[in-house]
Amino acid sequence: MDRAAAVSALRALGAGLRARGSTVAAAALVVFVVYQALILTILVGGLGGAPNYARVYPAWENARRIVRLTPSAADVVTLIGREPLLEYGRRHPVYGVAVWSYELTWSSLAFFVSFSALVGLYLGLGGLATRWGALGSLSGATVVGLLGASVSSLTHCGLGSFGVLLAVAGVSTATVQWFQRLEPVLIPAGYALIVLAILVRARGLAPAWPVAAA
Repeated sequence: MDRAAAVSALRALGAGLRARGSTVAAAALVVFVVYQALILTILVGGLGGAPNYARVYPAWENARRIVRLTPSAADVVTLIGREPLLEYGRRHPVYGVAVWSYELTWSSLAFFVSFSALVGLYLGLGGLATRWGALGSLSGATVVGLLGASVSSLTHCGLGSFGVLLAVAGVSTATVQWFQRLEPVLIPAGYALIVLAILVRARGLAPAWPVAAA
C-alpha cells in the first residue's frame, strides 16, 4: 500500500469510526468477553474443574508503591506491567493448594484490550469482507490470539507458562515450544495483518459512510 493509498485508507477509517463508533465499541466488548470466556472454558475443561476462589488486587496502591520506591523509569514500567489485577482459580477442597490459577496483569490487560479493539474495529466497520481482508483478519487474529495468551500467567502443577493452556486446548507441546520461539516475530506480524485488513475494509466501505452518517 503506497503513501496516497494509506492516507486515503486512514481518512476512510476515521469516517467509519465517526459513523459506526458505537457498533465498533460493542463489537470490541463482545470480542473481549468471548476471549475471556474461551480461556475460562479451556481452563475449566482441561485443568480440573470450575474456579472456587477469586481475588482482586489493590492495583493502584501497588502501582503507587512501585513508582515511589523504584528509581528507574524503565523498571517502573516493567514492574507495573507484571502487577496482578485479578486472580481466579481452583483450590483443592482438602489440601487448599491451587489446582490451577489464572492471573490478569496490567500487561495482559493491555494486550487483551488492544486485540479486542482491533478485531472489534474490523467487525464493527460492517460490510462484506474481501477475500484477502477476511483471510488477513482471520490469520492475524488467530496468531495474535493464540500466542498472545502467553502474556498472562497460569499456574498448574508448578508450571508457570501459559503454554500449558495452549497444550490443554489441543496444541502439542512441541508445537507450543516452536511457536513460543517465534513470538517476537509472529505477534507483530499478526497485528499487522489485522491492521491491513482493517484499512482494506475501510477503503472499500468509504463511499457508504457519508450517507450512513447523515
